[in-house]
Amino acid sequence: MKQASTPKGKPRFRLKLEHAAVFFVVAAVLFFGYSVFQASTGSGSSSGGGVSGLNTHHHSGGLNRRTLVRVGAEEGGDGDGGDGTHVEVAKPCPKAEPVVKTETVTVTKLVYGSTLQNPRAYHVVTTVAGFSNHWQARIHYYWFKKQRDACLREPACDMGGFTRVLHTGKPDDLMDEIPTVVVDPLPDRNTTYIVLNRPYAFMQWMKMVSIPEKYFVMCEADHLFMRPLPNFMNGEAAGAALFTYIVPWNYNDIVKKFIGKDKSDEEVKKVPQIGNSPTFISTEEFKVLAPIWYNTTMEIFDDKEAHDAWNWVLEMYGYAIATYRAGQHVNMRVVPNMLAHPPFDKEEVDPEGRPFYLLHLTYPCRYDKFGNMTDNSTLAVWTFDKREYSVKPPPRNLAMPPEVVHNNLVRLIVGMINEATDALPCWDDYVATSKVNKCGHHTAQTGAKAEEAAAIAGGATKAAT
Repeated sequence: MKQASTPKGKPRFRLKLEHAAVFFVVAAVLFFGYSVFQASTGSGSSSGGGVSGLNTHHHSGGLNRRTLVRVGAEEGGDGDGGDGTHVEVAKPCPKAEPVVKTETVTVTKLVYGSTLQNPRAYHVVTTVAGFSNHWQARIHYYWFKKQRDACLREPACDMGGFTRVLHTGKPDDLMDEIPTVVVDPLPDRNTTYIVLNRPYAFMQWMKMVSIPEKYFVMCEADHLFMRPLPNFMNGEAAGAALFTYIVPWNYNDIVKKFIGKDKSDEEVKKVPQIGNSPTFISTEEFKVLAPIWYNTTMEIFDDKEAHDAWNWVLEMYGYAIATYRAGQHVNMRVVPNMLAHPPFDKEEVDPEGRPFYLLHLTYPCRYDKFGNMTDNSTLAVWTFDKREYSVKPPPRNLAMPPEVVHNNLVRLIVGMINEATDALPCWDDYVATSKVNKCGHHTAQTGAKAEEAAAIAGGATKAAT
């Protein structure tokens, strides 16, 4: 029997495996081409650095360019983005397409380079009040900026922003020169012990300001930045300068009033030999510590025995004891070479050869004709004491100590002050009036004197071997 013949006509199309493969290849090529076209023509809406809504592009000259994207269907409805960024909120309009507005803002690397790119970056917070802090703050801020410039030229830099906390309750004539937050003085306390205001000032600052850095270091106006300052914290635990004159175990019974009378003498030795400045701490840890520091300091101030024993450093004891009461003394890093104390320290390195980072101006530097330190002002042939400038700032071109004085840090103090007062505009008028005025800048130093001052202020002192 013959098989049935196949009907004539158009052959039936059958989808074969090779046909499917060709289809998918063509689709992939078309999709890739479309993606490339979109990427080359679009401006991009996501930003780097983990900051939402912020496009960062690097330019020459140490500048970053940020594009601030604002979204809104029409004008009005302004709000705050929570991080200080102004955001326009669109009004309800379901049929309208969002209109994207862009504003390009150029900011310096000095502000954003370290704080957004380095998770260990810290903020400097310096509390001030009174005229002696006024001129010291100008020199303090000058050296902070200079060393941060140097820091940002290094492969890694921890130095971030800066804030002066002015605890007088009213602004002064340095508001435009130094980033400043004004807070109120301590209420209901009529005392000449001005640093009693410091815990209260920091508590107000924490409530008023949100800094981009996770950490900050508490400083004072008489700290001069000798070199770029690293973050000295021990991980998330605080890092603080050693103060050898804070000796809690010399006052066991007094300390136990504030940590518990049942504590042993060995437990008293766990209270660290520190003050509140310079001290590195995270903002989260400080939120816990601040009220404890405030209350402890007030308790010490009102306790006659403790007040008489600790006198002008009672607020430092208050901070040290507060860290114990908060449990933050555990794992704290106490750093012997964070802060130099001339004239007792003589070189830019400590006895172990570790570099000092901050120079403390607190002690009088007084020498006789033989180059020996002396407390007798009638025997002194050369003196530098910041207390002599409580009404008027020091003049430019302070005299260097004589050659018989063998203390490189004392020379460095004078050199750093001279450089700052020569660089800050109108310092001569500032000395004459004690006010910050606008004027023609003084004539810069020239010749050998300028070279000598620059060499000394640049750190060209002979280090100890």
